[in-house]
Amino acid sequence: MFQKEHKQTSIASNAIFTTGSMRASKLLPSVFATIIILTLDFNFSLGKEIKFIFLETFSPLKNLSQSSSQFSREISLFFTSQYKLLNDLDKKNEEIELLNFELLKLEQLAKENEELLLLMNYTKKPKISKSVVGEITNISSFPKESISIETNANEISEKMVAISMNGLVGLVDKIFPGYVDIIPIYEKKVNIPGLIQRTNQNIILEGTGERNTLLIKNFKNNSNVTLNDKIFTSGLGGKYPKGFLIGNVINISNLEDESSLKVEVKSLINFDSGTKILLVLP
Repeated sequence: MFQKEHKQTSIASNAIFTTGSMRASKLLPSVFATIIILTLDFNFSLGKEIKFIFLETFSPLKNLSQSSSQFSREISLFFTSQYKLLNDLDKKNEEIELLNFELLKLEQLAKENEELLLLMNYTKKPKISKSVVGEITNISSFPKESISIETNANEISEKMVAISMNGLVGLVDKIFPGYVDIIPIYEKKVNIPGLIQRTNQNIILEGTGERNTLLIKNFKNNSNVTLNDKIFTSGLGGKYPKGFLIGNVINISNLEDESSLKVEVKSLINFDSGTKILLVLP
């Protein structure tokens, strides 16, 4: 028992001295190193040098951070400028569309003025006793080709014919309150007294029902006619005013009895062209 206690006391004593010596062995080098560093710093400004080296070593990281911040600002500015430019571009496109619309309106107005000017010149001819201007509101092809004209129907007569800015186009078919329907001169069974300009020969034209095509009725084989002869209204019968162009001869062929010719005339006036129609009474 005594030996065991003596042994524990001895071990404890050795541990105390050993620990103290270990602490001293660790502390003295640290104190020595600190003295050396302070001496060097005092004599050679070693701290400043270390600080300078540290700053130089890590300065790229600082510059990188500043560059990233500047780059971010430039990207943000770029997209902000792009957004503003896109908005400005959209506004300019809207302005252009409005200007184009106004331009179209002006062009349409100019065309209408041109039509009215030409139509008014027709009214000054001594061959026309009465005229009424109307505006095309509807074009129909079934059951037959026709155009609805908005006008003062109270002044319209069934004896009137229709003239566009280019010439004779049709005749009154039906009269309704506020508007009238007209049919083209090439409507089937429409008869128009005509005149071959080159020979001054009176003829009768008949509509075929085919677009822009008429035939000269009962044209004798010995009559003088050639391709491209111009055909005008003759004014005979008082239905159509005299001197309006109808079309050109486009085809001449013999009929079966060989005593007559089949002469086709192509109307040079588009039935549905323009926006204004002049209804006239010769």
